[in-house]
Amino acid sequence: MSLRVLVVDDQRSPRRSLGLLLKNAGMQAGEAASGPEALAELEAGDYDVVVTDLRMDGMSGIDLLRTVKSRYPGLPVILITAYGSIESAVEAMRLGAYDYLTKPFDEDEMLEKIQQAHALAEAGPLERPSAGTDSGLIANSPVMRGVLIRTERIACTELSILITGETGTGKSLLARYIHDRSQRAGKVFVSLNCASLPEQLLESELFGHAKGSFTGASETRKGLFEEADGGTIFLDEIDTLTPAIQAKLLSVLQEREIRRLGTNQPRKVDIRVVTAANRDLSALIETGEFRPDLYYRVNGYHINLPPLRERVEDLEPLLDYFLKKHSARHNRSGLTLSEPALARLLNYSFPGNVRQLETMVEQMVVFAGPTGVIDLDALPEEVLHQGSQSRETSARRAQPLSLAENEQQVIEAALERYDSLTEVARNLGIGRTTLWRKLRQYNIRRGPGGGQHSQG
Repeated sequence: MSLRVLVVDDQRSPRRSLGLLLKNAGMQAGEAASGPEALAELEAGDYDVVVTDLRMDGMSGIDLLRTVKSRYPGLPVILITAYGSIESAVEAMRLGAYDYLTKPFDEDEMLEKIQQAHALAEAGPLERPSAGTDSGLIANSPVMRGVLIRTERIACTELSILITGETGTGKSLLARYIHDRSQRAGKVFVSLNCASLPEQLLESELFGHAKGSFTGASETRKGLFEEADGGTIFLDEIDTLTPAIQAKLLSVLQEREIRRLGTNQPRKVDIRVVTAANRDLSALIETGEFRPDLYYRVNGYHINLPPLRERVEDLEPLLDYFLKKHSARHNRSGLTLSEPALARLLNYSFPGNVRQLETMVEQMVVFAGPTGVIDLDALPEEVLHQGSQSRETSARRAQPLSLAENEQQVIEAALERYDSLTEVARNLGIGRTTLWRKLRQYNIRRGPGGGQHSQG
């Protein structure tokens, strides 16, 4: 029987467009123009998923979500929100929403999320996400909070998970986080970077081998799939797998059994598979470098980790976390960052993401002077010599300044007036993290000796 999806939106055109998309995909689509109308439709019919706009006149999407979750706890709700409402969407997820999509959404992604939401509902009730984490994953930013909320909701299932993101974003850390919050948490967690070994050694490492199966195989050996039996195996950089290894991995995922090199005897394995890729697998499918059938097997649920430059609210907490970690490791307790050093770091783009940040912090701890303050002289060269361009001054326009332009001028004036960024934030009535986000938003650079200049 096809999925029944209720589409809720007070705007007729997007409501009808989404309904048509669902029908073309073989689903049944009901429509409601308001929250009360949606509740009446749910009372009268049997639906598998609700897709609702966040901002509606009268009853909002969040109000509808609360009511749906109180009346139909197992019914998954997906929110659609404009870009500026992501924080509200993340808060809605804390109230029990399955996920959210921003407008304009990708049609394939919408269909995929609806299918996944239904699969999760069929798997049984989900636990409420916890408020915090002790795993080292920092999630002060709305985008990262959303990632962790979705991760906690999917961790308790048996779905295969594909994690994507740039190098250094923390994919292996997230894989361990998934395992620790799954029903397999008490079992073994095995991790392997697929790019670290040549094909024959990788095949042996994954599937094991019999004695004499190849030169140097002096004894029979278990592979990582057998080692992970009952637990979780994490395969990083699966985008580097050769066609032969892809075929064997597909067979394991389909049959849930392995064959060691040099033997035809199958061995059953009970594993949960989490994979990660640095490159876009769908693009590799187009070029023939990755098997589409394997992609659909590993992509039971997709989590994308954002780069550090898109989660600026996490930067200062991450600095604090790594500073404490490596200060303890190198017996340099009590180290602090000077304000000029912090300013340089918070204005750096970190192309290597969290991994680069941690490496830099450890170097800074090692090279910090005896005063206990990490100053500019302890910063890495790439941070100190990062290119900066002077903003080109444009002619004043006759029309009034926009709200953003007024805000930028207020911030620049405060930077000129006060010596300390803490004083600037206090007098503007905002937190220091918010201030740094605004500085990045308007490309305002604050030099180590005070003052400011902007980049165009």
